[in-house]
Amino acid sequence: MSGWAALLLGCGAPDFPPPAVAPWVVAEADRVRFVAVGDVGKGNASQRHVARAIAETCTVRGCDFVVLLGDNLYPRGMEGPEDPQAGLVLTDVYAPLGLPVYAVLGNHDYAHGRDDARAEWQIAFADREPWLHMPARAYSFRAGPADVFAIDTTWAFWRGSEPQQSWLTAALDASAAPWRVVVGHHPMRSNGPHGDVGAYEGLSGVPIASGTRVKGLLDVTCGRADLYLSGHDHSLQWQSACGVELIVSGAGASTTPIEGDAPSRFERAAEGFAWIELGSEGMTAAFVDQHGAVLHEDRVRRAR
Repeated sequence: MSGWAALLLGCGAPDFPPPAVAPWVVAEADRVRFVAVGDVGKGNASQRHVARAIAETCTVRGCDFVVLLGDNLYPRGMEGPEDPQAGLVLTDVYAPLGLPVYAVLGNHDYAHGRDDARAEWQIAFADREPWLHMPARAYSFRAGPADVFAIDTTWAFWRGSEPQQSWLTAALDASAAPWRVVVGHHPMRSNGPHGDVGAYEGLSGVPIASGTRVKGLLDVTCGRADLYLSGHDHSLQWQSACGVELIVSGAGASTTPIEGDAPSRFERAAEGFAWIELGSEGMTAAFVDQHGAVLHEDRVRRAR
């Protein structure tokens, strides 16, 4: 039996827990501003520099909340239900922002695999921290004119897109919000080392590794969502596909190179984050480095 076949046969798992609803963000009815940053959990100087740049940017531009795009604790998520690293790497760095922070799980939060206990420990940690919201592996919340849907792409990577795919399809179709935003860890399109969904690591048709299961989940966003935010590749990128704006913001603590050549509105291997404003006229995205310098800023008009 091949290694991949063994993995597939050994993928028995508990059922995916029902998605939850997180507290609303108090924002203007027709405008919301927020920061998206991922792959932060290294506890290094770059992470702290990026966090300071977030604080400075939010003071100047305004922010209603922050989204952490997974890989919140390296290298293997929480090492126990009371792991002190969670407080040092997350609470000490992001609670001082004074903003609600919403998080999703990344592959490292599962110990780079399928360690459900570590994921549950992090969800329980978030429940104890008043500034941090991650009530379940998948959840939703309302932020001014936006409905935001947080998904667990690592679960989909290993175990398949259902039942998240059905939930996300129904939730996006039912949303009457002016903006529909989906937040996950793995990218749909990326010029970084991991590449595009369904062909991760340059592979195609390889069970699990190429991300074919994640593709089934992310394809739901096409024609339904306005914006998909992800990390995984440690860079800053802005592409678009199937009517969805795609932002990769996985440079919260370190960088990996830009390797692909797919057309992009912006891409840079630099520690930093994305500041995003969604309003009645369109979406503005500014990519800011760890020193607070704006690397790129652009606006797109609303598609609907």
